[in-house]
Amino acid sequence: MKNMKAYIAVCTAMFLFGMSFVWTTDLVASQPPFPPQSLSMFRMGIGSVALFLFLIATRRSVRIAKKDIKWFLLLALFEPFIYFLGENNGLRITQSPSIGSVILATVPVFTMLACFYVFKERPVWTNIVGVLCTIPGVGLVMFTGDFTLLVPLSGVLLLFMAAASTAGYAIIIRKLHHYSAITIVAFQNLTGAIYFLPLVLFFERETLGAVAWGWPVVWPLTMLAVFVSGGAFVLFVTAIKHIGITQANMFSALIPVITTVAAFLMGRETMSLQQIIGVGVVIGGVILSQYRPASR
Repeated sequence: MKNMKAYIAVCTAMFLFGMSFVWTTDLVASQPPFPPQSLSMFRMGIGSVALFLFLIATRRSVRIAKKDIKWFLLLALFEPFIYFLGENNGLRITQSPSIGSVILATVPVFTMLACFYVFKERPVWTNIVGVLCTIPGVGLVMFTGDFTLLVPLSGVLLLFMAAASTAGYAIIIRKLHHYSAITIVAFQNLTGAIYFLPLVLFFERETLGAVAWGWPVVWPLTMLAVFVSGGAFVLFVTAIKHIGITQANMFSALIPVITTVAAFLMGRETMSLQQIIGVGVVIGGVILSQYRPASR
């Protein structure tokens, strides 16, 4: 199959992204909790160090052109900075990796809308129907039968903020297509860590000092830093270069499935039949929103 390596790369990335919701929830909901901004800074910092060491060891260029600095700064502003402000704080409030992953499975919808507005990529009817399908699906996951919200609204809004930030990422990354995926992610993570540093210094010094640095913290933090912020993002950007941002984001529909199954198997949470149906509706809507019928 054409682009088989790209599809393997994006599926592997989605598996790691799905697992990241479980690892992140374990950290921000632990006792004492790992501060969310500190978590982002450590993830980005460790991930960037690992990637820069790889670039140096393989004698690849670690330079970027002056004219592209502004694009790297904007790229990191949208993701990881705004994205992880929303995701980490949203998961800290909701303490539900499954609900978080379902909300963030709407990422392709925001990407499609951004591409329509900026690049005039007109959606077809299946795209619009798919977008509309995600709305009741998310509702089934977040509300009980009597329309009581299962998790705090503030956490839901933060998670949607994270999903929306990916639209900016999708636009900016097209400006950097001439760089390798490893170079993009290395500088993206480094800049993101710098963005988070002031927040950590001003708001989280005391809470970070209270963290119990044992295996329950080191293990998920290492997985998030090296395998997600490093490996998964490199695989994802690699896939974008071969199949495009819209097509690559379509696979985000796999994330809630992976997260839900992993959280269930690891005993983190249970899901009702209503929520399972909601996950299915969101996945179906996201897939449909990315489908383009063959032109006659």
